[in-house]
Amino acid sequence: MRVLALALVATACVADATLPAFAQGQENGQQKSRIIAAPGRTVACYNPVNVPPKVRIKRIKIQDHRLQYEKRNGRIELVDYPPVFKEIEEVIEPEHVLLKPIPCN
Repeated sequence: MRVLALALVATACVADATLPAFAQGQENGQQKSRIIAAPGRTVACYNPVNVPPKVRIKRIKIQDHRLQYEKRNGRIELVDYPPVFKEIEEVIEPEHVLLKPIPCN
């Protein structure tokens, strides 16, 4: 207990030297006060998890499937062309970070 009391007094001395006058209580003739802070304790532990954005993709057909005769390599060939689509992405939920609770060791 005595070691903790000495640490608190040392912290208070350092705090008085580094804080501005209004934080030390010396403004407008007030009495001088000290700010004493105890060491923090761990309440909970978390692991950050990146969550990718949720995206809705809308497909719009630009051109239908088609068969076309073309002259290639000195012969006529029937060529199969697949349909052409345009994709529009709409962000439903942006990328964010979740804090997953983990045990503190």
